[in-house]
Amino acid sequence: MDGERVLIVEPDSRLVELAVIKLSNSGWLVAVANDGEEAYEKASSNPPDVLVINPNLEKKDGYELCSDFKKNEHLKNIPVIFLVDQSFNEERFSSLKLGMCEILTKPFSPKNLLNKVNSLSLKSRLVKKMNPLTELPGKQYLEEELNQLIQAGSPFDLVFTDLKGFTSYNKAYGFDEGNKVIQYIVTLLQEEISKSEALDGKVYHFGGDDFCILLKPGYASDLSKRIIERFDSEIARFYQESDRARGGLIMTNRRGLVEQWPIMTLAIVLISNSNRKINNWLEAEMIASEMLKYTKSMPGSHFTKDRRSS
Repeated sequence: MDGERVLIVEPDSRLVELAVIKLSNSGWLVAVANDGEEAYEKASSNPPDVLVINPNLEKKDGYELCSDFKKNEHLKNIPVIFLVDQSFNEERFSSLKLGMCEILTKPFSPKNLLNKVNSLSLKSRLVKKMNPLTELPGKQYLEEELNQLIQAGSPFDLVFTDLKGFTSYNKAYGFDEGNKVIQYIVTLLQEEISKSEALDGKVYHFGGDDFCILLKPGYASDLSKRIIERFDSEIARFYQESDRARGGLIMTNRRGLVEQWPIMTLAIVLISNSNRKINNWLEAEMIASEMLKYTKSMPGSHFTKDRRSS
């Protein structure tokens, strides 16, 4: 945490003292403000990595302060920890629609505050590593999420997708057209998730044409089949009419030989800890890699489910 800054906006001097000691000893650079106006001035002049805010502030309360932060391009993405008590206005808080936010209820220990600050800081750093094309979180973010689920003993489904023929498409049409296909895949995945009951499904982009969806168990099979059906019916529109008519690409390889590549297809695999133990992200990734290799060896688009129990 060395070099990272946290701004504490809290009028209770005793609480602030304990928080400053704990955070400073853990490597955080700590700034303090007593009211909302002072907090906004300090954050504007030197934006912190994490904000710790008591909603019951003078001059500008915490709700108004967060609203002002959201309107400021340089402050709107700073993660926030709300220090709440019995006067907490949940309805007003929800209306703020803060992106990355945690609630810490008083009384709390300095250790709990440190854990919240560290956790939000980590998530914020990972979000900043989102894929620049799709603006989706990447592999590092999913690894953190999955390992937390494993440690908590929570069930999960992971759906991995991979395009077959995308490299040849990029070579024939260029990267700009390839990026359009990637953006289409994002739209397809997100729209099909929104149609299902798995409302908390999250899409992650590992780069290139590799995506993963994290879901609660029970929805992945139907979702995957719908994605494949829609993909197969829509992907041809990204090809020129002549290529659509012949069913794919005709290209000359480095040896001067003519090769034919069919229109892109989609491989999807599902792994889950519902019927087998998965100890960490690396294990999940290894299983998925083996299954994708097998699934991509079959002609056409296919969905494969991991049925092993160990």
